[in-house]
Amino acid sequence: MSDFVILKKFKINICPPKAPVIKEVLWCPPPPHWIKGNTDGASTSTSSTCGVIFRNSDANIMLCLAENLGSVPALYAELMGAMRAIETAFDKGWHNLWLESDSSLVVLAFKNVSVVNSLDSEK
Repeated sequence: MSDFVILKKFKINICPPKAPVIKEVLWCPPPPHWIKGNTDGASTSTSSTCGVIFRNSDANIMLCLAENLGSVPALYAELMGAMRAIETAFDKGWHNLWLESDSSLVVLAFKNVSVVNSLDSEK
């Protein structure tokens, strides 16, 4: 109880956290003779990572990759995941690549290079 008194003295509002939002997400396989690459990136104040999972039309995992990127912005980590997916697919001869990312900024960056150029100003 004394913790709450201290928080009140510092004028910290004590509210219960909002209930989590649960959202169902379904993974759909790519068409025959295609490879789907699902990418993601994550950053904290001290480190960043990107990763890719490649699956075929039978939903079999073909390859998984993860890379430590050091301390970089979140958008950079997301972009590196997409770029690693494209490089790897090319190296493997997977020319029918369906690339998925949870980052709308990554999609926008492929449409507009100025999004990528903004990374230089963040460094």
